[in-house]
Amino acid sequence: MSRGLFISLEGPDGCGKTTQAQALLRELRLQGKTVLFTREPGGTALGEVIRDILLSYRHANMCSRAEMLLYAASRAQHVEEVILPHLRDGTFVICDRFIDSSLVYQGLGLGLPLTDVYGVNLVAVQGCLPDLTVTFRVSVASACARLRAKQAETASGPDRIEARGIPYLTKVVAGYGQLAAMFPERIVEIDAERDPASVTRDIIEKIHTLERSVKA
Repeated sequence: MSRGLFISLEGPDGCGKTTQAQALLRELRLQGKTVLFTREPGGTALGEVIRDILLSYRHANMCSRAEMLLYAASRAQHVEEVILPHLRDGTFVICDRFIDSSLVYQGLGLGLPLTDVYGVNLVAVQGCLPDLTVTFRVSVASACARLRAKQAETASGPDRIEARGIPYLTKVVAGYGQLAAMFPERIVEIDAERDPASVTRDIIEKIHTLERSVKA
């Protein structure tokens, strides 16, 4: 059995990743593909414990390097326990956030050296990088509006990361653009300001293009 494809979904909070992940799962399964959806931080029992630590206000004084290392620890377990075994079985793995989130959120967002963030995460992922990373491009205003709507719908407040506010979100939005320019062979930007169905069609076409290139 051939190796499955690894696709990560990226973008600022409020970019519509969850909606698109659900649409991709439906579409790819209708096409007869075996698909696993997973997320970061999390995806494993250990990762979910780390997720709670990272997003909780109980740890408001967490330093930037501790945050970076916790994300990497969750990712290491995720790759070892979930992602690599499913890829070896020929499964399509769709992951809500992966290494690029750390590069943007802790690197470009918090000011940690990208070489440090990338180096730590390369150790964590054992060389397992996405075959395709889809970054959802939205404005800061749109991301804020979607976040407010989500919080109102779920009757929840912002988590520890979301609570950093608009200045931090602005860095994150710009950071994803920078990252797309740094890794054009892997990252594609999708305009997520359009209707969701159009966004889904664009992503499916990118996946089909990737499949054809792998088979060639």
